[in-house]
Amino acid sequence: MEDLQVLFWILAAAAGLNAQSFHPGSCPQSPVQVDFNITKYMGTWYEIEKLPAMFERGKCIQATYSLLSDGTVHVHNAELLPNGRINSINGVAKVKNSSQPAILEVSFVTGVPDSPYWVLSSDYQSYSLVYSCFDYFGLFHVDFAWILARTRALSEDTLAQLHRKLEAAGVNVNKLTVTNQSGCDAFPIVDESNDRPIIGILAQEVRYPSPGKFSYIAASYVKTLESAGARVVPVMVNQTEEEYKALFNSINGILFPGGGSNLVTSLYARSAKIFYDLAVEEDYFPVWGTCLGFEELTYLTLGKLVLTRNNMRDVALPLNFTDDAKGSRMFKGFPADLMSDLASESLTANAHKWSLAMSSYNSNVELKKFYKVLSTNSDGTLEFVSTLEGRSTVTYHCCSFGAALIQLSAAYSYPIYGTQWHPEKNPFEFLKAYVPHSPSAVRTTFYMAEFFVSEARKNKHHFQSEAEEQKALIYNYSPVYSAPNSTFVQIYYF
Repeated sequence: MEDLQVLFWILAAAAGLNAQSFHPGSCPQSPVQVDFNITKYMGTWYEIEKLPAMFERGKCIQATYSLLSDGTVHVHNAELLPNGRINSINGVAKVKNSSQPAILEVSFVTGVPDSPYWVLSSDYQSYSLVYSCFDYFGLFHVDFAWILARTRALSEDTLAQLHRKLEAAGVNVNKLTVTNQSGCDAFPIVDESNDRPIIGILAQEVRYPSPGKFSYIAASYVKTLESAGARVVPVMVNQTEEEYKALFNSINGILFPGGGSNLVTSLYARSAKIFYDLAVEEDYFPVWGTCLGFEELTYLTLGKLVLTRNNMRDVALPLNFTDDAKGSRMFKGFPADLMSDLASESLTANAHKWSLAMSSYNSNVELKKFYKVLSTNSDGTLEFVSTLEGRSTVTYHCCSFGAALIQLSAAYSYPIYGTQWHPEKNPFEFLKAYVPHSPSAVRTTFYMAEFFVSEARKNKHHFQSEAEEQKALIYNYSPVYSAPNSTFVQIYYF
């Protein structure tokens, strides 16, 4: 017990430095709203005051709640960062016990414990008092409290009344800090779905260029994204870094396609690195790599080549799913029958001569830290990674417990995905006999496309004008029928 007391005081001192609300003993059993009506509670709430929370870094903080068909609540939290960018996160809240509808739990990141969300009091129309507490073995607890409002400001009289309510619930109102809600009208942070996502596809050099044919994109990548409701912008390989940065801030994700470019010295590699570096600094910018793009991602993450030569050209394979696949972002929306077909039928088209061996993955700490493997395959000798996705990295800071930990984890969730195989080929490429075209093969393509486009919908980048957007779209170019002397049925040349 003496050791535990020493631990508590060490943590308490550190928490004080970080301004967290840290207390000895268990969480208090604060009374919550009686007969809470979750339907009336839906909509947007602005944060007025709060107990210190390290995971909130900006101003104009707000939360928008939407009731889902299964009775759970979609949560969208957003803030305006000092650099002018909007930081946001989506989660799901659910009532823990139907007899106490004011006590909810919110999940932001798969595999991380849910956050308590207790509505202490709300009139639904003007204010809400929310409390959250995390108990650590009865030795100490960390709590959070928020005063929310339907407007960005409350009167002094109203705040005084709400302070009294919080004091009655055991909250130390002297520790409340004021959230900056000034200058927010110019930056409306709303939970509007991005129903017009635009995804860039990186072009790559033609091996033997000719007039009008310096770089190309296979049309099957464009069709795949368009089939899920995205529009496409070709990302040319000969642009300046400033031009790439401007484009990055205008699109909602990027796809690095397969091909034969050099992973280190090509213009494709240069462009990919610029977008990758920008993406890992962004709060949520999806990146997808297929075949060569998958290999490029491993190089960009490590800064060195770790691929192994093997011949997996022109072969279709089933996927050997890992334990991480079931809880992955990529596959969680796939129907059970399709997952079964993917595991038992040869539905994935492979056309590569280099692979990331599982032995290389397991021996590289940085790769394991950044990515989790969702599936593997084998050429009979070498087991290699065939599908991966960026991890939701848990970042520990001293005394950032509970909700703080969850929010910080979400901030470092990398929406970066890679397949060594070609999802885009199944419905659109008919020149190679090995490409599968069965109903399950085609469904696989469209589920993969729907997933990546849904990730892009979470990003709120946009072009500065409609004219600028129209000029950038791939509709300004026409694909060329390239059969029979090509791997692709149609190609866009630039």
